[in-house]
Amino acid sequence: MAIYIVILLLMVLVVILLHHYKTKQKKALQVRGLANIAYLKSLIGAVQTHRGLSSAWLNGDQSKQAMLLTFEQQADSDIKYLQQDMAADENGRWDSFVDHWARINQPGNTNDADNNFKQHTQMIANLLYLLEDEAEHKHLNAMSLQALAHIGFVWRELVQTTEMIGQSRAIGTGIATRKICSSVDKIRLSFLQQNMQKIINETLPKLGSLDSESEQHKALLTTAFATMQCLMETIKSDLIQADKITITQDQYFALATNSIKSLDEIFKHQLAQVKQVI
Repeated sequence: MAIYIVILLLMVLVVILLHHYKTKQKKALQVRGLANIAYLKSLIGAVQTHRGLSSAWLNGDQSKQAMLLTFEQQADSDIKYLQQDMAADENGRWDSFVDHWARINQPGNTNDADNNFKQHTQMIANLLYLLEDEAEHKHLNAMSLQALAHIGFVWRELVQTTEMIGQSRAIGTGIATRKICSSVDKIRLSFLQQNMQKIINETLPKLGSLDSESEQHKALLTTAFATMQCLMETIKSDLIQADKITITQDQYFALATNSIKSLDEIFKHQLAQVKQVI
């Protein structure tokens, strides 16, 4: 009888140790995944800014070359950090991005502003997928973070919203630089504007927070709503409906960037909350 008790106790001990090991392993994955997501978000931001500055440069503002180099260096630094983990991506998105990024920055790759915009947007789309995949594979989803049941909106809709603003920044910067808003540009901006309004009304309110962070969360949302509303009004009045484009590209770029930063503050606040619960 005693031997059975010993065996049973050993089995219980093994189960406890195994559970402890799996929990520790899961947390290690979550910590690494959170760091990777922070760098992916930084990389997305660098490529988005590079796209906006490229739009100004290719539309005639030669003063943007030095700033372009700064964001190329930031992107290269983020890529270096992420290379080992992201290179293991089975669908090849990371390798595709790295190759594309290297090619787009070669001298003389493209002098066409529209093609340059499309290439940047394709690269960013790859990074958005990678960020969401990283969250899923590293147990940073709603199932694993039950205290943050809304977290999927952070990895998906929130970063997609930033990308919509990034696209409007690049398009609008080009318009403000050359002082012409074509019918195609008006359609593209109208589409982005409508989607941003939908996000303000439907998506951002779905983002939540820990009870202890609710006041700061509300304040960040209020700021984001205000900056996005200001940007959308400017797009409508100063670009789409304007008989003459008078807003400067620096003014418009700064306005759109301010809106992006307000969403980035929400993203950082969400990351800080994830750190609290893992």
